[in-house]
Amino acid sequence: MIRLVRLSVHRLKQWFRHSPGLHSVAAVALVAAATATGCSPRDPRVTIQGQVMLDGKPLSEGQVIFRPEDKALRAEGAAVKDSGFKIRVHKGPHRVEINAQVEEKRNAGPNALPEAGIVSRSIIPPRYNEKSTLTFDVQSEKDKPVFELTSEK
Repeated sequence: MIRLVRLSVHRLKQWFRHSPGLHSVAAVALVAAATATGCSPRDPRVTIQGQVMLDGKPLSEGQVIFRPEDKALRAEGAAVKDSGFKIRVHKGPHRVEINAQVEEKRNAGPNALPEAGIVSRSIIPPRYNEKSTLTFDVQSEKDKPVFELTSEK
C-alpha cells in the first residue's frame, strides 16, 4: 500500500513538472475537496435569546456580554433593545455583564463646546458589569435567560 502511494505521488510530481498551469487548478481542487469532505471547522456556538429587566421594567437599551469560564474561548457581546437580546455563544458556564448608559446635560460654562455639557452615566450598578456576580450556564438554543436587575445598592 505504501509503495502504491509513493508511486502515485511520484507520477503526480512528474505530471506537475510538465504542466505548470495545473498548479493553481490543483490548489483549487484540493480546497474544494477539503471543504466538501468537512475538513472546515464547524461553529460550536448556539444562538440564545433573553431579556434584561431593571427594577421590574424592561431595559430600553444596553449591552450584554457573555464571558465563558473557559478562558480559551472568547467573550461575545450583543445589544439589548426593548429588554431583548439575541447572542451567539459557546455552551457552558458564563459570567454575564450588563451595561447601559444615559446621557445627562450639565453646565459646562459659557466658553465650552456644546458637547462638553453632555455626560454619560451608567444606570447599571457595578455588581452587574465590571464586578458582575451574574452567571448563566448555556446548554442549548432553547435557553431563554432573564436577568432581573435592581439599581439599589
